[in-house]
Amino acid sequence: MQDLAGKTVLITGASGTVGTACAEVLLEKGARLVLTDRVAPASHLTARPDVFFQSTDVTDRAAVDTAFAAALGRFGRIDAAVLAAGVEGPVALVEEISEDDLDRVLGVNVKGCLFWMQACLRDMKPRGGGSIVALSSISGVVGSASLGAYTLSKHAVIGLVRAAAVEAGSHGVRVNALCPGPIDSDMMRRLDKALSDRDPQRAPGQADVAKALPLRRYVTAAEVARMAAFLCSDDSGSCHGGTYMVDGGFTAR
Repeated sequence: MQDLAGKTVLITGASGTVGTACAEVLLEKGARLVLTDRVAPASHLTARPDVFFQSTDVTDRAAVDTAFAAALGRFGRIDAAVLAAGVEGPVALVEEISEDDLDRVLGVNVKGCLFWMQACLRDMKPRGGGSIVALSSISGVVGSASLGAYTLSKHAVIGLVRAAAVEAGSHGVRVNALCPGPIDSDMMRRLDKALSDRDPQRAPGQADVAKALPLRRYVTAAEVARMAAFLCSDDSGSCHGGTYMVDGGFTAR
């Protein structure tokens, strides 16, 4: 069912592949949207009267708080949030990760998630309800060679979700982590090239990556978006503090 009519949903990283798919699916289900990113999403989204866009740097706590206040000024409340902003970071062995690269990845993937989650919790907990969906990754539950900074950050997101869930449950606010597998996206294409450049034995492209997935294909952004919509909706009323895989069976091995 996943009826989201009358609900306002916040999406961070709204210009990315997953963020855009989430916006399209949530609009189909009747939600009003608050979209944030450093650059504006596609005009077919931002031109709608039921969509509000605010350019925001997720690593800037003051900017996040300002954007959240603007969203409340537009729609009055935030009922759910999909925290999808993220960067992949360097393709490097653990001993090769620079401090600057680490700070950038943790700044976007962890601090950015925390800042938006804090803003949501301050609004949702006094009202006694809400749902927060934080995007982690399969790299949040397994190790990923040459992606140490990204793996570290996505494990941290799951830890943050679990801590927030324990605190927020008694206030009626649900917090969950969503963990996609490889998605056909610009990020995955960048990673695929960089990983193949490091390992001449690795065949580049979807066919090679898909071998690791029992379904033998990439996950689609729409599949991730539909799971996010479910977790935002009342249909998932007892889903709380969980880690939900959309990974084509990768972590079943």
